[in-house]
Amino acid sequence: MKKILPLLAASAVAAVLAGCTSMTPEQCKVADWYQVGLEDGSHGEPPRSQLADYAKDCAEVGVRPDAERYRVGWEAGIPRFCTPYSGWREGTQGNTSKQDACRGRPGEGAFAMALDAGLQVHRTRQSLNSNDSEIRRMEKRLQDKGLNDKQRSETRDRLRYLDFEQSRLRRLLADQERMAPR
Repeated sequence: MKKILPLLAASAVAAVLAGCTSMTPEQCKVADWYQVGLEDGSHGEPPRSQLADYAKDCAEVGVRPDAERYRVGWEAGIPRFCTPYSGWREGTQGNTSKQDACRGRPGEGAFAMALDAGLQVHRTRQSLNSNDSEIRRMEKRLQDKGLNDKQRSETRDRLRYLDFEQSRLRRLLADQERMAPR
């Protein structure tokens, strides 16, 4: 039994470190609430909702999260998240759910600027993908033998415009990506 307990503790911490937002009963029994808070803060998770989720998960085995230790850990972890690198990563993934995580904290301005820049990259990539789909659709349309000359000409004009737009978007994306935190 003495060998199993450390293994359970290690697996609980590993699951929490992996960004797991809920806990198994076994994890609840061995959780280091400071470490759980530290990891949640490092990932920009909101402390109140996370703690409420843990309380709900752990109630079935009679474990109550140590809110104070969790909060101290979270406070130690959130500065790791409030960086330009995290803002950029969240933005390029199109994730705005954590945009308020750094509000009122050191690093808020740099995080918010990087998040906005990353979101611009995300939107540009979406536009490129959308145009790619439209180009494929237009190229397929050109193969339609039922098109008359006017329709074929309009389709080619649309393709030229889309090609031009793709070039513009690629240049824009390159410029935007140069704004990545270094």
